[in-house]
Amino acid sequence: MRYKRSPIIIFSSLTLCVFLLSVFNISKANNQSGEVSLKEEAEAKAVCLVGKKVKNFPFYVYRDADSGENNFFPTGNMGDIGGAEINIFCKEYPYAGSSCVKIVYKEKSEQAYGWAGLYWQYPPNNWGNIPNAYDLTGARRLTFWARGKYGGEVINKFQVGGIAGKYRDSGVASIGPVILSKQWKKYTINLNRIDNSIITSYEDKECWPFMKPLSRIIGGFCWATSLKTGNNQSITFYIDEIRYE
Repeated sequence: MRYKRSPIIIFSSLTLCVFLLSVFNISKANNQSGEVSLKEEAEAKAVCLVGKKVKNFPFYVYRDADSGENNFFPTGNMGDIGGAEINIFCKEYPYAGSSCVKIVYKEKSEQAYGWAGLYWQYPPNNWGNIPNAYDLTGARRLTFWARGKYGGEVINKFQVGGIAGKYRDSGVASIGPVILSKQWKKYTINLNRIDNSIITSYEDKECWPFMKPLSRIIGGFCWATSLKTGNNQSITFYIDEIRYE
């Protein structure tokens, strides 16, 4: 004997299936939403992470090549850095102490960019992928001494901060272009006017009430220059006594 299914039973079965599918999809969506939220939360925490607090100034980027007071490392190669010779042990007429930094940037056939630069970073090779940093809140300026080999050398930019990445710098400040003289001259980057333009996302803005422009610095100092400013020949210059005050 064959029984016919009641339309009510069929309708109820379909309703139950739709309901179960809806529950499954909602659960799946909630899980995905949760995963996104956790990811956003992790990214926000990364953005909001402050550095190790610096309490005493001056705080050196570079004092002497072998100084225990150096706190950043010249590891952030940029542009045609292969065409630049960096000597942090230079003994040629340092401004103070036993050594200074000498940079010789020459044109080479394999160069592709026509410019070069170098960051002093903390920790070494940190391009915003390492959570460690310094909290330099309280510093008013970064000062350094520089000179050219002949005078007239043009350096496009000297800069504090500005490195992007997950654990990016919390601010950026710079001076330049700078025309060097043959004699040592003191230069100052005013940190009272440090720019927070590196702040790019909603999470950054949420952090800002307690995330100050100097609260996470990984790019302690950098220079960048172009061969065009040196008549496409070479640029030789010296830097010494780089420090936060």
